[in-house]
Amino acid sequence: MDGLRLSVEQCWNVGILSTEALNVVITIAFEMTPDARPVESSIRQVSASGGSAGAQQAAFDAGRQAIVQCGTNGYGLPSDLYDQWRLVEITFNPARMSTR
Repeated sequence: MDGLRLSVEQCWNVGILSTEALNVVITIAFEMTPDARPVESSIRQVSASGGSAGAQQAAFDAGRQAIVQCGTNGYGLPSDLYDQWRLVEITFNPARMSTR
């Protein structure tokens, strides 16, 4: 899962976020296909803290874009462990990223 987190982190463009949105911590959940691609229709916000509703939406949009953009060709996860990474939650935090 660290590889997935690092991949998404590299695609997460915080440069497009406002100063307010940079203070938002947002958790996004999504499903993965067996070939390690995100199911776009499953991407949803689980929780958010900090900032206004607009800032939280901007943070969600940036996180969603990172997940989709980096997952276009699949994340290269081991297929024999699909049950472990079929459902993913990523917390986007400008100070630190975490995945489970």
